[in-house]
Amino acid sequence: MKVVLDTSALIYLNDFRNFEEIITVQEVVEEVKDKISEMKLKSLKLKVVEPSKNSLKKAEDAARKTGDFEKLSKTDLKVVSAAVENDAVIISDDRNVQNVAEELGLEYVSVFSKKISMKFTWKKVCSGCGYVSAEGEICPRCGLKMVRKVTEKMKNKTRSI
Repeated sequence: MKVVLDTSALIYLNDFRNFEEIITVQEVVEEVKDKISEMKLKSLKLKVVEPSKNSLKKAEDAARKTGDFEKLSKTDLKVVSAAVENDAVIISDDRNVQNVAEELGLEYVSVFSKKISMKFTWKKVCSGCGYVSAEGEICPRCGLKMVRKVTEKMKNKTRSI
């Protein structure tokens, strides 16, 4: 199996023998700070990639569609785009990453936590007037705080691994 690792996968996974190819992005490598994970990095045959602008745009568009964009870091988006580009399985405990992977039809695996069972679509809803928007912290209509709420749930289509 070809996999793309996020930072938590790189830190917490200990057995990498079942993976044919291990891929990540430079930002994940830079996030690794502890000595044990640094030793893992040096021992792995790790392919560090820089995803294309096209695959990054696909990941960003999917994250905007699901409402996860504001919750994902640049690193998270690059991990997703690396999986898109390399037709690989994402290993991540991040539920926002999993939700976007689900939107894109990518397979994903959790390290510790149970993987998501439903794909969510999030929107920002004004706590005062109920105005709905994809993004934003303050309501453009009344000036009150926008809160993130699930507006749609769908059963996962991606098969479990």
